[in-house]
Amino acid sequence: MGEWIGITAEDGHRCRAWLARPSGEAKGIVVVMQEIFGVNDHIRRDTDKFAGHGYVAIAPAVFDRVETGVELGYDPDGIAKGRALVGELGWDGPLLDVRAAADAAAAATTFEGPVFGVGYGWGGSLAWLAATRLAIPSVGYYGGRTAGLVDERPGAPVMLHFGARDAGIPVADVETIREAHGAVPVHVYDAGHGFNCDARKDFDPAAAGLALRRTLAFFDALA
Repeated sequence: MGEWIGITAEDGHRCRAWLARPSGEAKGIVVVMQEIFGVNDHIRRDTDKFAGHGYVAIAPAVFDRVETGVELGYDPDGIAKGRALVGELGWDGPLLDVRAAADAAAAATTFEGPVFGVGYGWGGSLAWLAATRLAIPSVGYYGGRTAGLVDERPGAPVMLHFGARDAGIPVADVETIREAHGAVPVHVYDAGHGFNCDARKDFDPAAAGLALRRTLAFFDALA
């Protein structure tokens, strides 16, 4: 359903992005923010999924700022390399790519409407920053760095999803977010980290399905 396109950020950086168009009239634009594994097959299929629900969906390959063509597997080597790339990236460049992706999706489809964000893992924390720094209504899935960013105030509605059995995100971190931002819906599922990803051992169809329904309702209410 989707295709690779080129996008250019405000700082002149050019990267790839996976763009998927809905079959009918679009409800809005959804910028999909990758895990530490790049815009791999899972992220591309997830982007296509949002297009199937009526949104112009686009996933910028933010790792292109460090290394082009990165698509990693969910194994120790992939995790190690992904974490190293994230360590080089910082947040500012990826946020420029998020904004560029939204603009490129609008230009490619001649759609003028609301923009939303959704992110997974590292991208879940990037989605939080898209709401606090870019004022893009966003949904973050199991963003392990979000608790360290609670001092930032959302400039747009946010929804967060976490797994109760996530070995990498302590329950205390989730409570820290809830205490700091009582108005932000924070959903916790009986699942582990990466429960939305069908390529991972912690994939949980029930949790993924419920989280998707809540995410789509969040977007639809604002569209």
